[in-house]
Formats: sequence, C-alpha cells, structure tokens
Amino acid sequence: MADETFAAERDRLRTALTALANVAEERESLAAADSARALDKKLVENRFNVVVFGEFKRGETTFVNALLGAEMLPAAVVPLTSIVTAVTWGDDVRARISYLEGREEDVAPRELGRYVTERDNPGNHLAVRQAILSYPSDDLRDGVFLVDTPGVGSVYRQNTESAREFLPHADAAIFLTSADPPISDTEREFLGEIREEAARVFFVMNKMDYLSGLDRDEAIAFTQGVIADALGRAVILYPMSARQALVAKLVGDDAELEASGLPAFERDLRSFLLREKGETILRSVATRAARLVDAERNSLDVQERALDLPQRELDQVRRRMEEAFARARTSQRDLRALLQGERDALVAAVEEDLAALRRDEEARLISVVERFLATREDVRDAGKLEELVRDTLRADVDRWRRDEEGRLGGSFRDATARFVAEADRIDRETVRLCGDILGIRLASEPVPIELPAESGFSFDFFEVPTILESILPDVRRFLPRGTARRLLERDLRRRIPAWVDKHSGRLRYDFVQRLDRSQRELLGALDDRLEATIGNLQDGIERSEHDRRRTQEEARSAGQRLRQLRNRLDRLRDEFLHRAGSDLEGRTT
Repeated sequence: MADETFAAERDRLRTALTALANVAEERESLAAADSARALDKKLVENRFNVVVFGEFKRGETTFVNALLGAEMLPAAVVPLTSIVTAVTWGDDVRARISYLEGREEDVAPRELGRYVTERDNPGNHLAVRQAILSYPSDDLRDGVFLVDTPGVGSVYRQNTESAREFLPHADAAIFLTSADPPISDTEREFLGEIREEAARVFFVMNKMDYLSGLDRDEAIAFTQGVIADALGRAVILYPMSARQALVAKLVGDDAELEASGLPAFERDLRSFLLREKGETILRSVATRAARLVDAERNSLDVQERALDLPQRELDQVRRRMEEAFARARTSQRDLRALLQGERDALVAAVEEDLAALRRDEEARLISVVERFLATREDVRDAGKLEELVRDTLRADVDRWRRDEEGRLGGSFRDATARFVAEADRIDRETVRLCGDILGIRLASEPVPIELPAESGFSFDFFEVPTILESILPDVRRFLPRGTARRLLERDLRRRIPAWVDKHSGRLRYDFVQRLDRSQRELLGALDDRLEATIGNLQDGIERSEHDRRRTQEEARSAGQRLRQLRNRLDRLRDEFLHRAGSDLEGRTT
C-alpha cells in the first residue's frame, strides 16, 4: 500500500469512526461511543516492534541513531548497550525507564546511558526492564517502536539473554552484520532463531566504509551467501555505513547520505510498514467497527419493534428475552468450568515435562563435569568448569523453554479456539433467539477476541554464600590435584540438582502465571462481550418503554430520528465492511 493510499484510507476510517461515536452519543450509547474512540486510538497508536538484532559491535546503536538522524542513544567502542531500548514517536524528546518491579520514571534523555549501558549500570544493578525514548521522527508514527537490543555474543552474557528474550516481541526484525569482521557462526545460529519469531527480516551489512573495490564486493557476496545458505533462500542485503549516514544527516549532506546506502533501506522499510502493518491494522479496526455498528443497529431495531407491540405482548417478549439471557449466562459459566479443566491439564503436562527436564538435565550436567575433569590435569581453578556447567544449563533451559512454549502455546491456542467458538455460538444464539421472539432479523456476528502473551522468565544462578565462603579464599587451589578434583566434583554434584531445581521452579511459575493470566483475560473478554450483547438488546427494550410515555407528536419525531440514525448506521456499516473486506458482508446480516 503506497504512502498516499494508506494515509487516505486511514483518514477515511478515522472520519467514519468519529461519525460512529457521534451517532452512539446521540443515542446516549456511551459505551459504544467509547469503543469507537478506542478503535480510533488503536488505529493511530497500535504498537509494531521493529527490532534490531546483531552480534556485539556490529554498530546496532549507531544504526538506530542514523535512522533517527540524531545521536540519541549512547554508543562506544566497547560492548555498551545492556538494556533493551525502544524509540517511538513523540512530540518532544523524552525518556522513560521501566523497572523490573513495575515502577516507571521519566529521566532526562541525556541521562539515558546511566540506565541502559553496561558501563554505568553494570550487571543491571538498577534492575531496569527497558527504556523508551520518545522522538519526533515521522517514520515512528502510528505505533512503530524501533528497538535496540544488546549485542549477542559479548563478554556480558546477560546481554545475549536480553536480546534472545525479546525475540518473541519482534513484529519485524533488522539483522545487522558488518564488513569487519565477516559474519560469524554465532550470527548464523542466531539467524535461525530470528527467522522463527519475526514475520519479516531485513538484512543489513554495516561498516561498508571500511572496505572498497573488490574487497567490498567480495564481502557482500560472502555475507549474502552465508545468510542465504542459513535460511535456504535468496535474500536482499543492504550494504551501508551507518556512521557515514549519521554524519551526513547531522550536517545535511544529501549526496553523502545517499552514498552511505541508508536511504535505500529506509525506503524499503517504510514501504513495508505501510503495506504490511497498515493493511493489517486497517482491516482489524474496520472489522471491529462494523461489529459495533451491528450492535447499535440491533438495539435500534429492538427499540422500534418493541414500540410497535401491545404492552401485554411486550411484557411477554421481555420475559422470554430475560430467560434467553439467563440461559446464555449459565452456558458461559459452564464454559468457565470446562476451561479451568483445560488449564489444569496443561499445568499437569508442564509439570510432567519439567520432571523429565530435571532428570535428564542433572544427568547431562554431571556428564559435562565428568568429561571436563577427564580432559584436564589441573582443576584447582573451578571457575571455568562452573562457567561451563552454567552455560550448558542456560542453553538447555532456553531451548527447552522455546520448545515447551511451542507445545503449550499450541495446546492453549487450540483450547482457546474451541472455547471462543463455543462462546461465539452462545452469543449468536442469544441474539437469534431475541430476534425470533420479536419476529425480526438481527445481526449476530460477535466482536473478535484478542489476547496478549509474554514471558517473565529469567535466569538466576545467584547463591547466598555462607559467612566462611564470603571471607575465605577457595581452599581447593592449595590442595593436591587429586583432592581438588574430588572436592570439585562432589561440590558440583551437590549444586547441580539445586541449580536445575531452581530453574525448573522458575519455569513452572512463569508458565503457570502466564497461563492463568491468559485464562483470566480470555474469560473476562468473553464475559464482557456477552454482557455487552445482552446490554444492547435490553437497551432497545428500555428505550421502547421510554418512547411509550411520549406524546403522539413526540413519538412521531422520535420515529423520524430513529430512521435517520438507521440510515447513518447503514452507510457507516457499508464503509467499514468495504475496508474490512467483502467476505464479511454475508456473515454479518
């Protein structure tokens, strides 16, 4: 979708949403008016994460600064960025820090380095979760978040973990490598993880100003070949110099900027955002807006029909409708009990898988210890072996978690789809019954359900030392080699089960918390939707009762107004359906 087309479509949709909010306000349907405004806000602010990934010192932060055209994020010649930092649009330049404990605070943008760099926040002792910088860049409008992640493979292991943990949140990824040095095995392995998580990946080769002539051409061909081999398909590679582009933007040198290679990438990224992100958001918002119109039309139709009925017949209709509402609520409660059963089964499956993980991982880590000791003569320095064990556990747990998330996520999605389908049936059946009771046809397609998902898991190897351990040196380095070897092996055999058990417990807690949160969100959304459906139908009856108390002239004027509102709603519905897709039309009437 071209820039002008997207902007025009979005503006038309926003105008229609404003008109819908106005109609709802005229009918004093405040909830519908609020929903229409919320859709307008979603249209403007819907978050879309464009995440920059790469090995440390490929120039990720300089690249982000080049896209912004300003030196907003701290960069250095040593591995620096340690906290995920996102940049999004704002009228003014502002920085907000979010902490692991949930607290947030605004800080001066120039102070950002104090919170997001390894130099000023070593080991993340400030417990920062992420930083968000607001910046007035047009490319960041409409909910785009440009995310700078810590480089993978640096000496700071937590940086690699932070980058990997953000992978599931990437809507699109920018994989950044560079000409110096060439693409590495670590990057090739990381490519596979990015491909699995991000819907679209852009490949950028930075620091091209380091090379020229045949060396440049050879480096581009080599990198493109490695990426294509890793992914099993040809790719587009954008060679550039982020540093050259940043300087060119700062001094306003258009020729130098074009020579840097960045504009070609920017044009394609902007086109992708407008085409993919824009189309998806427009369709989603238009679909929901059409459902809001249907709900308002249902209420209006019930109001008109009920007004035509004699009072005695209306009383009977109202009683039968309330019975239908009661049955719908009972069916929804039954659905809750069934979903709880699915939740318990999923937790049991996770616990069973965790038991297997504990058993297999303890044996695997002990085997790692034995192999290490068998190939080393001097093992009095236990640091390397302990680090090897921890690295192995990290890698194995991370791999298990991704696999388990796939299994658990698939099972929960399947269960969710079944229960949403049943809730949809309850919703549609309730509307259909009320239409049959009144002798009219009502729209009966429920509003779609959307649920977020995220993980809170993190690694934790910290152990509180005893008093003696904190004041005495490691005595093993002063012992004979054989004795030191036996002590080291015994110590690790004791600690390995504790490490595995600790991470198994954290994994279980994370999965159960996410599962319960998703269940609460699903049930809450389904209950809210059913009550909104019932409320709209009840509202029509209540309005008809009010209309009966009017004079004949007032009733005639009210009838004309209702017809005008219906016509306006019909026009809006046609517009929303056109934007959402013609396939919806046959299902909503």
